[in-house]
Amino acid sequence: MGEGVTHSLLFALLFVWQLPQNLVALAIMPFLGKLRMVTCRNYCIGLAGKRFPERAGGISLGNFAFFHPDTAHDEFTIRHEMDGHTVDSKIFGPLYLLVIGILSILHIIFMKKGGRYYDFYTERWPNKHAGIFKN
Repeated sequence: MGEGVTHSLLFALLFVWQLPQNLVALAIMPFLGKLRMVTCRNYCIGLAGKRFPERAGGISLGNFAFFHPDTAHDEFTIRHEMDGHTVDSKIFGPLYLLVIGILSILHIIFMKKGGRYYDFYTERWPNKHAGIFKN
């Protein structure tokens, strides 16, 4: 089996394993405006969208990561999403949205002013996977 076929097969298998988050990604794509590919790695396609929320640096959903155009070339944000959250997505598969995604959003909503965003496990784990640490 050729290398290209192997990569395509792995991408497809991961797409199915991460199906809930991939379906969410496909559902939100039309609302992000014109998408531009930023990078592709770890079987994840990084896209920047003009209508991506300005306050959000990025979000990872299965085989896709979305960025605001201003953070699309920020190495920390790219690594946090594409080398970090994507690992959790591959580990938890169909449970990712329950174990990471929803709790991460709730953490953002209810975090106390002056709180440390990266101290919560949903944000600390991706940094550990990506080999980055932010205080």
